[in-house]
Formats: sequence, structure tokens, C-alpha cells
Amino acid sequence: MKNGGGPACLRLRVALNASELAAVNPSCIMSDTLFNRLNTWVDSHYRDRLSGDDLQDPQLLIESRTALDELTQILNLGSVYRFQQEH
Repeated sequence: MKNGGGPACLRLRVALNASELAAVNPSCIMSDTLFNRLNTWVDSHYRDRLSGDDLQDPQLLIESRTALDELTQILNLGSVYRFQQEH
């Protein structure tokens, strides 16, 4: 993961023993169901391009927070972002 990660960090494998694996949030373990759900999430929320005007549009922040909120629900992470805790 030298030089900031990038595609190489996506190939990082971490060996876990049984007790370590038991401590992992099971909603974060890749499965066919999770893979399909994440693909649907990406299709729903991922913009294929951004312009300078988009970066000034408050709607981008709303879209980003909506996407992050849905992702944390998919992965059963709870409210990990400050904006989720403000409600």
C-alpha cells in the first residue's frame, strides 16, 4: 500500500483466524447478495462525471449524504457520520 494505495490496495488480503473472523461485522463479508446490492447502490448513486458547477451545487452534498447513509445501512454500520447523528 505504498504510494497512497490505489488499485493495489483493493487487492490487499488479510488473513484472519477464527476469533478474528467472528469479530468482523457479518454484513461486511462479501456474498453474492451483498455484491448485487452494492452494484445496485452504485447504479443509483454514482455519478459518471462531475463538472465545476456540480461542485458548487448544494444538491451534490445532499446526494452524497443520501448515498453514504444508504451504504452504512447496507453494511449495517450504524450512524458513523456526523450528519447521520444530527437527526
